[in-house]
Amino acid sequence: MTRLAAAICVLLASVPAAAQNAPRLPWFAADVHAATVGIPQAEGWVPDLGTSTMYPGRNFGVSGGLTIYPVKLGLFTFGIGTTLSTAKGTAKTEVVSGSGTSQTVNVAQIVRTSVTNLIPQLSINFGRRLGWSYVSAGLGRTKVKSRADAIATTPEIVVPEAWNSALNFGGGAKWFMKPHLGASLDIRFVKLASRSPTDILPSAKRTQQWTISAGISIQ
Repeated sequence: MTRLAAAICVLLASVPAAAQNAPRLPWFAADVHAATVGIPQAEGWVPDLGTSTMYPGRNFGVSGGLTIYPVKLGLFTFGIGTTLSTAKGTAKTEVVSGSGTSQTVNVAQIVRTSVTNLIPQLSINFGRRLGWSYVSAGLGRTKVKSRADAIATTPEIVVPEAWNSALNFGGGAKWFMKPHLGASLDIRFVKLASRSPTDILPSAKRTQQWTISAGISIQ
């Protein structure tokens, strides 16, 4: 850690004075995005129905967040913020019976899963007021709920919703075509920690999902 701190100090000292005196990033930026959100499929997060069952794995959702930028050091501006993303998906397992023109397709199982990610993060930002990129990471919470619909004589199976610890990391960029309105992109990985069994929840394996979101930013 001492060597890393020394290296950062040397890097900041070498930044040209003109660059260090460039206009700072805004004090805040808010984002509203459309997103493609990863939905957990690992054991324990969804009903255990066998290897032939189809589970939802990715779907469209929404994402929104707010970041403030309180500290500027040379070319680097440090930010702190929170993002909320959510999506839900449905997957049908179909069974084909018969042959030729007599084939019949029957729905054997329907699984519905929803996920909500609460993503606090610290960011390092590089750029100027009308355009910058960033890398960020944080420890947040993810809520997953999944159920298999009742089919024929098979009863409904539900994995109750619960908030779980989740590490996130990723990066993105913002571009402002007007002083206060712009576009932004974020790519984020969310790593769900393993879960021990409780009275109402099954044990769950550690798993990872990823989200790509894009939309508008306001500063």
